[in-house]
Amino acid sequence: MNNLLNLVKKELRELMTIESAISIVVVMILFVGLGFMISDQNEQAMEPVRMGIINYDDQGPSTYYDTVNSTLDGMYDSATRDQYLIKLDSPAILSDGEIISLMQDNGLSNLLVIDPNFSENIDSGTQGKIKAYYITENSGAFGGIDSDSVQGFVSAINGAVSTKLMENELSVDSAESAFLKSPVSFNMPDNYTYINGKLYSDITPSAISGAMMSQTLMVPIIIMIVIMVVGSIVISSMGTEKENKTLETLLTLPVKRTTIVSGKILASGIMGLVYGAAYMVGMYAYMDAITASAGAVNLADYGLVLEPIDWAITMLVMFASILCALGLCMILGAFVKNYKSAQTMTLPISVLAMIPMFVFMFTSWNTLPAAMQAIMFIIPFSHPMMVMQNLMFGDYLLVFAGLIYCIAFAVVTVLVTVKLYNSDILLVGFGQTRLGRMLAKFKKAD
Repeated sequence: MNNLLNLVKKELRELMTIESAISIVVVMILFVGLGFMISDQNEQAMEPVRMGIINYDDQGPSTYYDTVNSTLDGMYDSATRDQYLIKLDSPAILSDGEIISLMQDNGLSNLLVIDPNFSENIDSGTQGKIKAYYITENSGAFGGIDSDSVQGFVSAINGAVSTKLMENELSVDSAESAFLKSPVSFNMPDNYTYINGKLYSDITPSAISGAMMSQTLMVPIIIMIVIMVVGSIVISSMGTEKENKTLETLLTLPVKRTTIVSGKILASGIMGLVYGAAYMVGMYAYMDAITASAGAVNLADYGLVLEPIDWAITMLVMFASILCALGLCMILGAFVKNYKSAQTMTLPISVLAMIPMFVFMFTSWNTLPAAMQAIMFIIPFSHPMMVMQNLMFGDYLLVFAGLIYCIAFAVVTVLVTVKLYNSDILLVGFGQTRLGRMLAKFKKAD
């Protein structure tokens, strides 16, 4: 029993180092921050849908104008109705382009248009028509929630009109019972979605969002896997070099420390890019196979496709992000003592990659609040995870700003690593530095 306890104590002393303690604290802070981010997103998702309405049915004597208005009013409480339900007046019938301009002027993404002959058609036994217009942007997996809610609004109008027909005790034979149940026409061709400056019919943001998710879901996962694998290799190799005393030999060679660091990072970065490209091709084929169906949305039909230059930009952003990860790993690797302690140092990098992965799997840059956008921009691994969607929607400014930032971040990590390589900390370890000795005394005091 004593031998077992002694072995456990020995292993714990080797594992529970100052470096591992710092790693655990960093991970805890990152997860707490992620919790606040998710909480903020949940609050935003609970907000009512902001929707516009143009009711042309008031142009003449209308039977169901008040029914439509009261139904829409009932979808909101009195405190939020004026803020989220925007009733627009238009004496003349607007064209599709004029409707989109009106939506943009009023900051609307969803708009219902009630046909001028809505009441007249219903009174004559014909379905009254409602059209829906949407402006979609890069909004992630939840980008279609509002358009799904619009479908619910129309269903409520349909139910209210149907109830009024029943209350009027209209004589409806069995052949007209279908009309009585569904007096409102709202078919897929009546849905119009504005994408990248062009209006498309027969499509909704919900369908676009679902197709986008199936094709871009793989990118955050691949980036996280590559960063974890390559980062673990780099840190572990530095731990092994220290353990086998080969690092001292390397440092005595007549080669500049900048060259040594840059060589290590570039070689590992190229391997990471190869891994990433291979994973992306394989997973893209896999996702394409499992999502292929007769009714699947082809994003290319709506201009949402990557050209060869876009793929080149995607790989460049991915490579720059991998270099950032390797630079951080080189910095952390300077503080490890051996291979065993190196394993604990990969955890902060992994968690740092997990945060944007969870965020951009389900949302997009445009839907994030300003504070969260700043946090996501600072994390270099965010940029390759959102680059494909940004390129599809023409957000080139954000793409190139992220690329420049990642390159600058990688250069800074190389310079910091070179400075560490020129110091004694690489050989004696963090525990022998002034700060390390202070933390060790504090730990003993506890």
